[in-house]
Amino acid sequence: MANEDSSIKRLLAARGEGNLWDNARFILADVPLDPRESKRVLPCGLRPSDPPIATLFVSNYPKVSFTVPYREAAVLIHVRTPLGKGLHCCWMLVDDDTALIYGRELLGYPKKMADITFEEKDDHISASVSRRGVKVLTMEGKRGPAQNPPPPVFNHKTFNAGGPGQFFAFNPIWFFRPKEVVRESYSAEVKLTLADSDYDPIARLVSGEPLNGRIAVTDILGSKYNLPVWLTGLIWFANVYNMRFR
Repeated sequence: MANEDSSIKRLLAARGEGNLWDNARFILADVPLDPRESKRVLPCGLRPSDPPIATLFVSNYPKVSFTVPYREAAVLIHVRTPLGKGLHCCWMLVDDDTALIYGRELLGYPKKMADITFEEKDDHISASVSRRGVKVLTMEGKRGPAQNPPPPVFNHKTFNAGGPGQFFAFNPIWFFRPKEVVRESYSAEVKLTLADSDYDPIARLVSGEPLNGRIAVTDILGSKYNLPVWLTGLIWFANVYNMRFR
């Protein structure tokens, strides 16, 4: 019980001894977005980057301080805000219910449950995400040259809707910046396949082939800060209802 209490306190405070995630393994790709669709899914105060871009990833978390090992997939839209450039997570799937609860309730990541595979063999990674009978996303990557210095994975200003203070259709936007140590980072040839789904309509967001790919290994420590900065409204809620709640 003491170890469990310590893990929860670290997660809530985003600081303390030890990491929240160790040796987290990622396949990532930056992709162009449809300008109209990207604007629809962003809360008030957030604008897409110019040109609109998102980072898609599938990850494997083999050592986690607050739950069992699990896998995850997400779309992180690159945004412009009055507080600077950053990321907004519009869609995230996991295969562990504890990670789902903590992510939605504490940090505003719109997590839903899914079947996720993540397989590594030599310099290749093969990953897929299936939900409600649709293989929504597959990523195949071959590791290339090492990146030095390595670019960040999560260490960006992040603006998520929900989390503490959420009230279904009306949600605070939380402003935070994860802390991480990137252990390995490589450029990669990534092949991306998306399938349309009414429940997970990310294929409608993406407007082309990956701009670049990457394979990375990180430790994730917590967050540098976590502040509420403004509120969402009903129009945004209606636009993202399927993506966040179905």
